[in-house]
Amino acid sequence: MSYICVHMEQTAEKLYEMAQEYRRTLRFGDAINMYRAAADAPDATEDLKRRCLASVDLIQDINGFVNTDLMNP
Repeated sequence: MSYICVHMEQTAEKLYEMAQEYRRTLRFGDAINMYRAAADAPDATEDLKRRCLASVDLIQDINGFVNTDLMNP
């Protein structure tokens, strides 16, 4: 199912809940897409937008983490 079709029918809060579920199941790419869709939804509150953007930043930090000690044998 296309993300466009999914989020055209959903409220910002529902999109946020979908993003949370994707994050819990480690589907980070899908979670980022849903967080951004929730933040861009017309009914998104400022608090929800802030939470969505903070979550996107957190996921990007997780994906960008490199343990340099493991890289030096």
